[in-house]
Amino acid sequence: MPASWTPCCAVLSSSAGCACRGPSTCPVIASCGKPAGHCSSRKHAQGGAVTELQARVSGRIRLFYGIGSVAEGIKDTAFSVFLLFFYNQVLGLSGSLAGLAILIALLFDAVSDPLLGAWSDGLRSRWGRRHPFMLAAALPFGLGLWALFAPPAGLDEPALFAWLLGFSILVRLSLTAYSVPSNAMLPEMTPHYDERTELVALRFLFGWLAGLGIATFGYFALFAMQPGGGDGRLSAEAYARYGATSAVIATLGVLLCTWGTRRLIPELKQRMVERPLRMQTLQQDLRAVFANKAFRMLFAGALCSAAGWGYINATSFYINTYYWGLSSTQIGGLSLSLYLGLFIAFAITPVISRESDKRDAAVRLSLFALLFGPAPILAAMLGWMPPKGSSDLTIALFLHTGLLFVALISVSMLCASMIADITDQNELQTGQRHEGLLAAVMTFVIKATSGLGTLLAGVVLDLIAFPGAVVAPSPGGESPTVVVDASTADALGAVVALLMLGLFALSVWCLSRYPLRRDQHADILVELRRLSSERPVKR
Repeated sequence: MPASWTPCCAVLSSSAGCACRGPSTCPVIASCGKPAGHCSSRKHAQGGAVTELQARVSGRIRLFYGIGSVAEGIKDTAFSVFLLFFYNQVLGLSGSLAGLAILIALLFDAVSDPLLGAWSDGLRSRWGRRHPFMLAAALPFGLGLWALFAPPAGLDEPALFAWLLGFSILVRLSLTAYSVPSNAMLPEMTPHYDERTELVALRFLFGWLAGLGIATFGYFALFAMQPGGGDGRLSAEAYARYGATSAVIATLGVLLCTWGTRRLIPELKQRMVERPLRMQTLQQDLRAVFANKAFRMLFAGALCSAAGWGYINATSFYINTYYWGLSSTQIGGLSLSLYLGLFIAFAITPVISRESDKRDAAVRLSLFALLFGPAPILAAMLGWMPPKGSSDLTIALFLHTGLLFVALISVSMLCASMIADITDQNELQTGQRHEGLLAAVMTFVIKATSGLGTLLAGVVLDLIAFPGAVVAPSPGGESPTVVVDASTADALGAVVALLMLGLFALSVWCLSRYPLRRDQHADILVELRRLSSERPVKR
């Protein structure tokens, strides 16, 4: 018998009833095709140990867990793509004030996200730790999202700022109460390095399909040219209909996920140890989380990438309308490339996770985004792009948008999966998993996509003196429009490209210093299984 052979009962930390008496009788098959324990690689031992656990994540649970991101996708589209344009170009609010309101709401998240995460980690109830928060969030989230796009007519600028600020805070706090507990379920659903990526990919697929779907509906049905010749992108009524539709679909997504994953409640509840929520305890937990180098580097890299992606989204309506000279229908056509990119990312990201290390893949994809993202604007400055508003330009931007989206969404999937791996490392180092707290901090990063990106976009618009919209329609009955001179449009393109380069460069630098690798994670799981019979898991 090889000296490196380890019986499967040792890997699984359970010798009760084990039939493993040697290489020919080991009942657990590793991912390499050899019986678990026959292979000297702990990575393969991990694969065999998890084979039985994978069956716990049924197709039904996967489906409803994936649907749970519908609300996040719709909210992200609203905040990242349409909200700044609506308040700035349609309602006439200063770009800086609109960005400031969204940033202040994001600062509320900086407090509420970790607080909610720690609270859900220690809650005791008949409905478990996570689901009470998820259910309570549904109605206020939907009402807030609807009201955000339906302010009363005639508000002056201070009142408009207050409306945007108040309902942005309501939407973000409600989403925190739902998304933090929802995302915190992932580390307990499976310990497998690659299956976590598969679950994250499924969740991203549903979220982005919802976000892209509502955006496409808006471009083609709500914001297209109106019968009288007016531009629907500058119609307040169109945004009110958009807000109401978004609110209904997002609320249904929250309720479906909460109901569909209720079977997980006994599993999540049985590992719970009562731990009262105190501010001092929360501060200690946050210090412990940020003491982890892997988490610090992932947090910083993901934050820069999210800010860059949010900046692209917040300026895309401006860039496509005023820099590239595209119509609403052409912009809607560009959004179709995101569907293609989404399905490609959904298909290849789990494969990338299986065939390489998550960190290496995230760094390479971020580097691609750094070099490829601003390429069309830089090419236009050199006179290498097709004429503005042309069909050839639309095709070129379609291909660019789709490829860039594949890279960025894959990076996001990998980062979300890496957080679940850090949960295991955190348990080994501190004796506490902190699923909710870790999920809360990364949920904050996702929200920063719209908050930081929109703030940067709003400030940039004011710095280059980009004109605001006329609020009242023209005498001819058409919706107003904004005409900018070539120098202003060129300045907009230049600052978009420069900030994009800077943010993605920072993301690459941080992610390249993420230290947790596949083989290290396999060693952590083996050690945790060994320790599981010696000490209870703390919460």
